[in-house]
Amino acid sequence: MDRQGNELNKEQYIGAPIERAHLHRGFNSKKTPVKWIRFFRACVLQREIAQEKKKKKIKKIWFIFLGIFIGTFITSPLTNISPAFKILPVTLGMLVFPGLIVAIIMTYRTNKKFKRNFAEGFDFFADYFSALFTLIEEDLQVESKIALEANLKHTITKENLIKNEAYTSETRGFIKGEEEHYERVISKGSCLLYDESLVFFQFTERTRKRIILKRGSSGKRKTKHKYRAAYPFTIKMKIPKHKYQLNPSVDTKEISFVEDDAYYVFKVSRKFDVKKENPEQYNPYKQSSITAFAVDYFSLEVINLINTCYSCVTPSA
Repeated sequence: MDRQGNELNKEQYIGAPIERAHLHRGFNSKKTPVKWIRFFRACVLQREIAQEKKKKKIKKIWFIFLGIFIGTFITSPLTNISPAFKILPVTLGMLVFPGLIVAIIMTYRTNKKFKRNFAEGFDFFADYFSALFTLIEEDLQVESKIALEANLKHTITKENLIKNEAYTSETRGFIKGEEEHYERVISKGSCLLYDESLVFFQFTERTRKRIILKRGSSGKRKTKHKYRAAYPFTIKMKIPKHKYQLNPSVDTKEISFVEDDAYYVFKVSRKFDVKKENPEQYNPYKQSSITAFAVDYFSLEVINLINTCYSCVTPSA
């Protein structure tokens, strides 16, 4: 969106500098739901445009190399016409190997530059959190902003490793195994609702990586990596006492409850687990599985956590 409040078009998104600075570190800011949605869309669109340019550049690099390579064979018959033409295939032939090296280096640098400037992850926020913020927007105070912090780094890294342990199996050909457990906070944030209730949320990815060394039927050793991920979404709500009364009974099995002088504080969590909920879509060789859940299903389940907290209180008369 520009300074006049108009929505940016595709060409204007290209020059927007704010997203690139956040792509690898993640981001931490406060925006209204509408501005968050536009921000996510801008990030996704910038990456798509840059990816199109990258593909065209790589195609051009290899098109030039293929031109040199094919030209070597096309110009070879010219030597039968006149010895003077011999210099063409010889020159082109001498350029084939250096041209191949240059093409490989330029392709590598182009891909590296793209990865340095643009990271994955905003597609998820553009879909899932845009839908969630759209539902939350009507319950916010006028011009109220949502504070959101996101971590766009990969989960399977040393800094996210929680523990590793040995794994054993009775399956045929099994030699040895190991399990690595990782945890990454994808995002966390807060917002103020119209009734002065405070909502704090945290979305986490917990991944188990199983490394299995086994012997195949041919006798060769093979290493397999299998993954299972779960995604807890935790809501903590502080509901003001001067506007609500606590219900006589609160189910503390599903809801954590404490209170202070001004608020009733509830904490509830919902774990998204594809293997349990959608086993037909579970792929043990795929690291991330959150996109197996429909966008509407995800956002409504999160809203249901807020409603669960509200079910523990009654508006004061």
